[in-house]
Amino acid sequence: MTEEATLKWSELKKSLQEADQTELINLLHDLYKNSVDNRRFITARYAKKEDESKIIEAYRKKVINVYYHPRGAASQPRYSVAKKAINDYFEASGDIKGTMDLALTLVENVMKYIHEFSGIDEASRVGGSDMMKKFCELARTEEGQKFYPYFRERLHKLYMDSEDSPYGIGDNLQYYISNLVDDISDPDDDFFEEDSQGN
Repeated sequence: MTEEATLKWSELKKSLQEADQTELINLLHDLYKNSVDNRRFITARYAKKEDESKIIEAYRKKVINVYYHPRGAASQPRYSVAKKAINDYFEASGDIKGTMDLALTLVENVMKYIHEFSGIDEASRVGGSDMMKKFCELARTEEGQKFYPYFRERLHKLYMDSEDSPYGIGDNLQYYISNLVDDISDPDDDFFEEDSQGN
């Protein structure tokens, strides 16, 4: 198998710096037309404020479709596709709240799939835990802490749904969520009391 010919970034950067604005716009246009992923990425980077909800919904749809395509549940989910969509969104937009939302959406769909089909691929099991960890890392940032109330109800449902889940993923999710709640929630937050009242 022959290695794909590519320019080193340093060489490409030099060429781009020497290019005029029209040439750069034409290049961006060609990239935009080249693939759906490119269009989604460029749109997320340059979207107007009023279009943000449409953009995140396009990424959310891509994440959900990995597990639940409109034609039905996937027989072989591709976690890497969902992870790439989340990473692309964050890289393009820098939107912490939206990235947290997408990360939680992925974890919710992994757990839904496990509960419905009593099994899931290893990449999704491991990835679901990793994505919960990513969510918690973002939630601990100064900006991310402001969004805890927005996600609290979904976190609580996920915590409850993780009880007795197979493959150890439930234990991992409960560990990450409980540590996050202990670290950043208001001292009067009754997150775990709700847990006991529900039993």
